[in-house]
Amino acid sequence: MESSSSKREQEAAALRKWFSSQNKFGSWSAMERASGITKDYLRHIKSGEKRAVDPELRAKLYDVSHLEIFKPIVGDLKSRKSRRDVTQQHLAEKDKADQSKDSPAERATRTKAILVSLADELEFFKKKPESARRTFRKVVPGEDVGYITTLLRALYDEDQFQRWLLFSDYKLKSKEESQNVSTGKD
Repeated sequence: MESSSSKREQEAAALRKWFSSQNKFGSWSAMERASGITKDYLRHIKSGEKRAVDPELRAKLYDVSHLEIFKPIVGDLKSRKSRRDVTQQHLAEKDKADQSKDSPAERATRTKAILVSLADELEFFKKKPESARRTFRKVVPGEDVGYITTLLRALYDEDQFQRWLLFSDYKLKSKEESQNVSTGKD
C-alpha cells in the first residue's frame, strides 16, 4: 500500500503536468473560478501538501482535468451528478448567507472575478462556428443579456442609474428557469 505522502506527490505531479499541457485555462485562477475549487484547496493539492479527499472537490478536480488519479472514490450510492447538485445548492445557500455580510468592495471584487470568468466562457463562442453561437442564443435569453449590459452601463453614471431604477422591473428569465428546475416546477 502506498504512503499518503506518495499519493499526495502523485496527485500534485499529475495536476501540475496536466495544467501545463492543457489550453482551456490561462491561469490557475481561471481554473479556480470556472471549477468552483477554492484557491487554498487547489494550492494544497498542486503543492502536494494535502491529498484530494473531499468528495465534492475531488469530483470537481476530476470534472475539470479528467485525470484518473482524481476519479471520484466510489463509496456511497450517490452519483457524481447528485453530489454536484448538492454542492451547487450548498454554494448557493452559502452565497445567500454571505451576501448580507459583504462589503461593497467585496461585492465589486467578486463581480470583477465573475466578469473575467464570463469573458473566458464567451471566448469559447467567439472561436467556435456559427452553430455554437446559435446554441448560445437558444439557451441564453437575449433579454437577460440586455438587462445585464444595461445595468452594468448604468452603474458607471449615477444619474443614469437613478433613471434606470425608475423603469427597471425586469426579472431574469435564466434565474426564474433555474429556480423552477431546482424546485421541480415546469
